[in-house]
Amino acid sequence: MRLAVFAHLLAYAVVVSQPLAYLVFLRRAQEGMSAPAYIELRQRINPVMGRRLPAIYAGALLTGLLALALAIADGATTTLVATAVALLCLVADVVLMTRASIPINGAMDRWSPASYPADWQEHQARWFAVFGYRQGVLLLGFLGLLAGAVFGP
Repeated sequence: MRLAVFAHLLAYAVVVSQPLAYLVFLRRAQEGMSAPAYIELRQRINPVMGRRLPAIYAGALLTGLLALALAIADGATTTLVATAVALLCLVADVVLMTRASIPINGAMDRWSPASYPADWQEHQARWFAVFGYRQGVLLLGFLGLLAGAVFGP
């Protein structure tokens, strides 16, 4: 079970690394960009994320399900609760991502650095707002998972 929890922590850490980077420095840096620079950055990030995120999230979900099953089998209540909370937070993040972040990204992908809507900063602000919710959910899940690993089983 410890190995499964470790694997889940590692996979979840990869997922939560992007929100942590935005919390520490990326948001402020992007908010200061001109429209053309911001659009170019988003358009370069989105395809890479689109290729890599499904595997990263699948790894986090699968290791979480494995850790959850082993915690149930071992009767490890703390690990069970922590892993269940982390998985729920991960699923909530996926829902927010697919219903809000990805559509905003799709709209931005149709812009060009030379031709973009006058209200581009409203789209940016909406993206940051949704991402803020996702950050909170993922950080809650990660901290719960970390606490469960430290104080479990």
